[in-house]
Amino acid sequence: MEFLAVILMTIGLIAAPVIGFFYPSWRSMKGAALSDSQLYGVRALGIGILLLMFILSQLIL
Repeated sequence: MEFLAVILMTIGLIAAPVIGFFYPSWRSMKGAALSDSQLYGVRALGIGILLLMFILSQLIL
């Protein structure tokens, strides 16, 4: 069970910066920049995924 918790946290630690930082940068390179409210929402989504993975890993243990 600890192995699954570690895997979930690893996914969360990888997904949070990818969604929160690299996705908005990728969108702006494609020419479709995000508005401020969309940028805040995407960054909140990245943090939310990390928090969700933490909660799931604690429930598993």
